Amino acid sequence: MITRVFFIIIAIILIMYIYHNVKKNMLSQDESILWIIGAFFILILSIWPNIVIWLADIVGIAYPPSFLFLITSVFLVVFLFRNSQQISVLKEKNKELIQDTALLEKRIRELEKKGKN
Repeated sequence: MITRVFFIIIAIILIMYIYHNVKKNMLSQDESILWIIGAFFILILSIWPNIVIWLADIVGIAYPPSFLFLITSVFLVVFLFRNSQQISVLKEKNKELIQDTALLEKRIRELEKKGKN
């Protein structure tokens, strides 16, 4: 019973922390969706721990705590894949900004040379 209460409190604190970070613009709404899903999953499993046993039976996992490791692994892989996508997009945007800046600097130098003549 104490463990259930502990994880319920952890889930609620996590939800409040995510909300606070979104409100302060420290975390985007898009990023917060995965974290909110994870926090609600923790909350649901804390309130009804038999769901883990039921879901493990459906999937065919004999040892229910292993199902939690599977879910955690899947969540982390999805999260890492999403972050990799965002990093790739940001790298491309950064490259374009560097190229635009170089072109603008070249144009400024040319205009400065024309202004001196």
